[in-house]
Amino acid sequence: MERKKVLGFWDLILFSFCAIFGIEAIATSAAIGPSAISWWLICIVGYFLPFGLIAAELGSVYPEQGGIYIWIKKGLGKKWAARSIWYYWVSLPLWVPAIYIAIAEIIGHMFFPNMSLWAQISIGIIMIWMAVGINLCPLKISKWVPNFGTVIRLIVIIGVLATAVIYFLKNGRFANEINLGNIIPNLNAAIAFIPIIIYNLEGCELISAASGEMKNPARDIPKAVILSAIAIASLYLITTFAVWIVIPVSEINVASGILQVFTITFSGHWIQQAITVVLGFLISVTLFAEIVTWNLGENRTVAEAANNGGLPKILGKMTKNMAPIGASVVSGLISTVVIIIYGFIAKNAGELFWHVVSFSLIVGLFSYLMLFPSFIILRIKDKNIKGAYRVPGADWFAILLAVMAEVFILIALSVLIIQPGHDFMRVALPVIIGVLVTVIAGEILVRHSSGVFESNNKRE
Repeated sequence: MERKKVLGFWDLILFSFCAIFGIEAIATSAAIGPSAISWWLICIVGYFLPFGLIAAELGSVYPEQGGIYIWIKKGLGKKWAARSIWYYWVSLPLWVPAIYIAIAEIIGHMFFPNMSLWAQISIGIIMIWMAVGINLCPLKISKWVPNFGTVIRLIVIIGVLATAVIYFLKNGRFANEINLGNIIPNLNAAIAFIPIIIYNLEGCELISAASGEMKNPARDIPKAVILSAIAIASLYLITTFAVWIVIPVSEINVASGILQVFTITFSGHWIQQAITVVLGFLISVTLFAEIVTWNLGENRTVAEAANNGGLPKILGKMTKNMAPIGASVVSGLISTVVIIIYGFIAKNAGELFWHVVSFSLIVGLFSYLMLFPSFIILRIKDKNIKGAYRVPGADWFAILLAVMAEVFILIALSVLIIQPGHDFMRVALPVIIGVLVTVIAGEILVRHSSGVFESNNKRE
């Protein structure tokens, strides 16, 4: 069945922004201190902008449904592409239960202060299957979730910036001293910060997963990726600075830092409680929209891999409206199992759940390891393709950008796997075991799916 062309330029801009810009990342980075500004700039220049330019070129030169799967397949072959997409897809249902629990906690703080853990888990399960239901809608309908989510995020951002200005006008000072001396990169901070910022800059490739449902992918993808990347980089820097204006670094709560900006500025004012409730609701909406956005992209990517014989056939099942029902339902089942397991271990072994989250982040980064080598191969092999966007400059410059991005991925992975400063047996080893299990499971699925696909082709 032919896919309907329902995504225009502004849909792509809003989709990218919703996927990449994380409200939850602002307080986390601000808690590092003023040196975070330098690390933001280093990671943006050394990783995010090169990634954006590369994703723009690949999305324009190869505007096919499946995005990153197609690119790696063309560069390194079907099996490496299938492996990468297995990591790309499975990391999401392992990670999202943590976000759903966070949303449930926000709801609890607003309306039900004594909400039990299992009540929070029940809310999480409901949201998991709401997200699955949205993924089963035609894209012309489901696209409005990231569109709406981006608008809400912009409202929250404007609110944070306006509140920081009000705080400064009321107090006549910043809550932190910010000068050239403490902005200079701090290597100790980098150990924790680089993986966090790299993780929060992922997603430039996501819109290309639905290239077959775009009105003009070759024209719109590069413009959307580059413009959204510039906006996202700028807003990460500005909002981090806004948090420093209001909250002393030592008092920033990484889980509720955005809320702190408002509660500190309006402390004792009648509007404080209303702001808390409204902001809690808006942040919950943006987090849910972010998860749905990633689901919309990743489920389409894994479905393309499955339909090409790279992964189990069930992941490639589509509805009449060309929505990825197989990948969406399986993803929902995995998330449901993980969140229920959390319910049993959280009271006496909550750290174990965060090990699952840590290794899911590592697995997600694994999926990008083959992307940048694939770009280099395709840049050399297909350099004569005309009429599409290309990274400006000579081939050596484009290749240098890909190498830089790959180095940042490797650094982030090394820090996450080694866990410097933590006990190896208690922290790093469980993460390594989880990664190995995921890699082995992926190898089994890829080899089996490839064998079944080839056997079926021979019979035909």
